[in-house]
Amino acid sequence: MLKRRQITPKTIILDVLRLTRGGYCQAAKLIAVGELFDFKASTMRVALTRLLTGGKVEADGSSGYRMSSNTDLVSDYIEQWKLGDLRRKEWQKDDWLMVLLPSNPDRAVRTLSHTTLPFFGFRKAQNKVWVRPNNLLPALSELRALYQLVGLEPEALVFKAADIPNSEQFIWESTLWNTQELQSMYEQQLSKLTKSKARLDTLKVKDALRESFMIGGETINLLVKDPLLPDEMFCTPKREELRHTMCDYDACGQKIWAQFMGESSVFNVS
Repeated sequence: MLKRRQITPKTIILDVLRLTRGGYCQAAKLIAVGELFDFKASTMRVALTRLLTGGKVEADGSSGYRMSSNTDLVSDYIEQWKLGDLRRKEWQKDDWLMVLLPSNPDRAVRTLSHTTLPFFGFRKAQNKVWVRPNNLLPALSELRALYQLVGLEPEALVFKAADIPNSEQFIWESTLWNTQELQSMYEQQLSKLTKSKARLDTLKVKDALRESFMIGGETINLLVKDPLLPDEMFCTPKREELRHTMCDYDACGQKIWAQFMGESSVFNVS
């Protein structure tokens, strides 16, 4: 089951910087958004310092911050949720992506790999072997680089495989992905988006920003982590319905964001 997305100082900072589309954002603006979620200015500064030290963000020397070039690659991938099913290609039923993890890893390194692989729709098939349908548009070299950038251990082997026994493929297709749960999550999130959008205009700007930030973030998290299974394994119109609804919701959120910037004294556009 997809874990509920946590709102933390780190996620707030990264989400706000994604909204800047590669531009710099003043620390005061980041702190002001954090305070909407009851995070103290000192807590936001600590999170910002850690992101800076970890290379996730970079500074311009005048209290301005933006995504680092490496984080931009991940951010670009996240923004592709807007493309929906256009991220997929036609799937040949015996075509799979496989990851073989090396033996005797550092525990922290292996834990990060076990977080990274499900993020990209892989499921564990056997000990140290993870699989997913090979139905994504990017070339294997691009996918391999992206997986490693997010956290897959460099020694892991990422390769295409076709000579898989039919019995094994049947087990993978029928048991590794919980499609009923996916369908339920689409429906629940569609309901939340629709209800939220209907009431956003009735809320104060800060309340509307907080709600759109949380529910919009939840929905994008679901769409980004969706395994994008081929229609042969899971065919539903709900994913595309959720994407279209989220695009409309995102447009509303952008208007609320701009309104908040105009009303807050720390949000003067530089």
